[in-house]
Amino acid sequence: MGKKIRLIHLHHFLFENYQTIRKILQYDPHLENLYQYSPSTFQNIFQMTLKAAEKLYDQLHSTSILDILKENYKKNIIIITIYDELYPDLLKEICDPPFVLYLKGNQTILKKQFLISIIGAREPSLFAKIICDSLIIDLMKEDCVIVSGMATGCDSIAHKSAIFHRGKTIAVVGCGLDYIYPKQNRNLFNEISINHLVISEYPYYIKPEKRYFPRRNRIIAGLSKGLIVLEAKEKSGTMITANFAIQYNREVFAVPGPIIMEEYKGNHRLIQDGAKLITNTNDILEEFKEYTKK
Repeated sequence: MGKKIRLIHLHHFLFENYQTIRKILQYDPHLENLYQYSPSTFQNIFQMTLKAAEKLYDQLHSTSILDILKENYKKNIIIITIYDELYPDLLKEICDPPFVLYLKGNQTILKKQFLISIIGAREPSLFAKIICDSLIIDLMKEDCVIVSGMATGCDSIAHKSAIFHRGKTIAVVGCGLDYIYPKQNRNLFNEISINHLVISEYPYYIKPEKRYFPRRNRIIAGLSKGLIVLEAKEKSGTMITANFAIQYNREVFAVPGPIIMEEYKGNHRLIQDGAKLITNTNDILEEFKEYTKK
């Protein structure tokens, strides 16, 4: 059994505790001794509570990795680790890249070079919808992959527009791939999981919970060369994702809007802080000339 398989086994139970997985890998880079560790070892060396250490020990020894792999296979879920060639290079650059990713759909999309994230409000204006479609029409001509979070509003609009214009899209979700959230996006999820790609860092059995979505946002930012904010209030999940993109030194673009609208205060703040104001797709493409066909 190789270290990738052992990492998948460990992550299946310890997915919420990033720092503990990191400590274990620093201590035992190939996880060669993973199954020899006692609860007291987990507690003393990796600073776990006794209760958590005993639970992890029991899980590793009572649920076989073979059963986990079989269950994912039955669900058409592909599992990759940070050590796999398919793992996106850009995502490895962030300060806390996911150790494991769960994929459903066309995994070859991950090897595309030109990925752009498009995000925004859950209740967008008609203006945001029109702008999104206009930008995506031109981005599709450059073989750009659209990344978003499959939330209601701007996320869904971005995915649907990419599909309609015969492009490719990646949905990064904040739950296991057994669950569809929000439920009204069932048809969209099914379309993306067959012909495009759905990504999660959570094992299939994890239900959607509010605390998982901010973590999901760092993947949306980390996967892409740049991030477009269509419409955002100053305090919103969209701004969390935009701040991740800034932290990761990605290109951040913002659509300007009426100064009296709350829905654009986030955009204007980003522009004031250095994001590029965009008026058309060329404002985006000129930052990525190495990926354009012109």
